[in-house]
Amino acid sequence: MTAAERWDEESFLRLMRDVISDKPDGDDEPVNLAAERQNPVISLDEFAGNYT
Repeated sequence: MTAAERWDEESFLRLMRDVISDKPDGDDEPVNLAAERQNPVISLDEFAGNYT
């Protein structure tokens, strides 16, 4: 039995709605962009974890 035979589109969408929540939890606080602009710019090496 193939995956296409086991799952029709509506069954798959119903399963995904059950598994994935509509709204992520804990992301209610907005980002303070004025404060973020004060952060120093980091290099790609530092972003990758190379702090030397």
